[in-house]
Amino acid sequence: MHLQSLLKQLLRQPGQYEYEVEDEAQTLAQSWFTDQESKKEVSELLSRFELDESAIEAEAIRKSSSELELLERMLTSLESRRDKALGCVAEYRASLAHQLRESADRILDGKDVLRLEHPSSERSTAA
Repeated sequence: MHLQSLLKQLLRQPGQYEYEVEDEAQTLAQSWFTDQESKKEVSELLSRFELDESAIEAEAIRKSSSELELLERMLTSLESRRDKALGCVAEYRASLAHQLRESADRILDGKDVLRLEHPSSERSTAA
């Protein structure tokens, strides 16, 4: 929890180890989300160091920066793949439209079109 990490830094006195304030920081961090008194205590602690609640967000970003970088690279890769796929779809649609236009033109011009004989004309020639 990023808030807990920040609180451990703020609660620790000079010469004191982090593990000595870990329980207090954990309790305060967990209750910060649900208890107004804990939220007020955290705000007062932050203000002693001239910080506000944005420091919590900054700590979360700092602690998660490697994961955020990985996600950013993955998103970039996915966007690139999506753009390539959309380009292929557009190319296919253009090619299909061209083929359909050519086929329609041939049909309208009567060129290279197979003609079916009417069944009645086959019987009259066979008789």
